[in-house]
Parts: sequence; C-alpha cells; structure tokens
Amino acid sequence: FSLDRKVLTHMILQLPDGYRLVFNMYAIEGYTHKEIASILDISIGTSKSQYFKAKKMLRKQIEVLI
Repeated sequence: FSLDRKVLTHMILQLPDGYRLVFNMYAIEGYTHKEIASILDISIGTSKSQYFKAKKMLRKQIEVLI
C-alpha cells in the first residue's frame, strides 16, 4: 500500500490546529517535545498528548483508505 503525498498532506491539514502544529513540529521539522512545549508555551505532556492524538487520527483516516 502506497500513500500519495498529496493525500497525506490533505489528511494532516484536516487535523485540529493544535494537533497539526505539534505533529508538524515533531514529525516533520524534528523539534523535541521539550522544544515544542517551550515554543508554544504548553507543557511537555500536552505536546506528547497532542502528537499521540494526531497520529491516532491519521491512522484512522489511513485505515479507511486501505
């Protein structure tokens, strides 16, 4: 199964703002949760939680396509 880059980008754009921002910063830009927490003025736990929830939402969307 191959996921088109445009499809994945669209899925990421559909994430709630906080989830999308943390997901992009961590998974794409390479920031640590500590750095994200400092930049966004949130706790490290919130950063980790939003990243986890973003991945979960993306997995559900991908499962629909499979």
